[in-house]
Amino acid sequence: MIALSRRSLLINLAAASLSSALPRISAAATNTTLPLKVAARSPWMANQVALTRDNVMFLGLPRYAKDKSTPSLVRRDASGEFQPFPGNAWNDWQRGKDGANAFVYLNSVHIFADDTVWCVDQGSLSAGVFSAADAVPQPGAQKLVQLDARSGEILRILRFDKTILPAGAQLNDMRFHGSTLYLSDSGLGGIIVHDMQSGQTLRRLSGASVVKASAAKIPSILAHVKGGKTFHPPNSDLLEITADGKWLYWAAPTGPLYRIETHWLKDRALNDGQLAEHVEQVYANNFAGGCCMDSRGNVYFSETVTGNITLLSPEGKTVVIASDPSLIRPDGTFISADCKLYIPVKQPIPDASSLDTPFVIYAVDLPESFAGIAIGGAVNGRA
Repeated sequence: MIALSRRSLLINLAAASLSSALPRISAAATNTTLPLKVAARSPWMANQVALTRDNVMFLGLPRYAKDKSTPSLVRRDASGEFQPFPGNAWNDWQRGKDGANAFVYLNSVHIFADDTVWCVDQGSLSAGVFSAADAVPQPGAQKLVQLDARSGEILRILRFDKTILPAGAQLNDMRFHGSTLYLSDSGLGGIIVHDMQSGQTLRRLSGASVVKASAAKIPSILAHVKGGKTFHPPNSDLLEITADGKWLYWAAPTGPLYRIETHWLKDRALNDGQLAEHVEQVYANNFAGGCCMDSRGNVYFSETVTGNITLLSPEGKTVVIASDPSLIRPDGTFISADCKLYIPVKQPIPDASSLDTPFVIYAVDLPESFAGIAIGGAVNGRA
């Protein structure tokens, strides 16, 4: 299990007490969507958002702009401003510099049960915006970094060898259950399973059809934002695990959504061909930049061009839970301890050229139920 410090335990108890004192409402079983609230504004494009149990917000920032200095990880301070976190060389990386002990390109930022911050660093820049050389990770640059959410101390760095990350592999997202870490590889396509206690790691379904994207479902908007070049959608990208740790879900942005029971992934006796026989196709999603899952197994898709956040229930029912024209290219959503769904949007707000904070992170208060579907809370990786 993920260890909880005494301080984290006190925070958890306080948050639980607060949430019990403020009961959630039930939304009527209609097609009315839930209202969006502006939770934060950022001067930089954010593709990831995560919050501690006492609602300290962190943003992951992709380095898309050649002409604008962009930190990779920021934390909101008491005044509501975002500051590079930690405030040292980890956010000062520049092209051509060594990326082994600095953030190069964060594609996932997440907070689990122990209230520490986990970052997935792909270690290279987007080939559609930067040169081909910039898109190849330097040795040691592709990594996972765990930080103390308050002090910024680097608690752990995980790197994998070429048997786990062969040439072309690209770490994308991560989820925990107990001591097991699951990662998606959106480069070649694949699932990585790492046991935090034993240190053993498995690469699964490498390059299999169930981890590949479809070239037939690419929104035209992405050609523009990726530098006007042919856009190749990432492979296995979206990644979720049920609260009980039984099922791992994944999808390329193009879909479809797949799942497998996690005990099969850990079975070393199965080769990838045998393992693929246990994979189930779940849902043909619209093109989605990100997703999250609640504790009742509902999946929330951030649809790239529809302006919708679509909920898929474990029974296969779908409903649009939030919708707005401003939800253009929403990305990695996050459910907080107090049951709010946070949505970072990678498109600047209209007429934002003169603003210092043109990017918005929205929040939706999740009710106890919506359109007849029971809504859960955060999945935090606790076994």
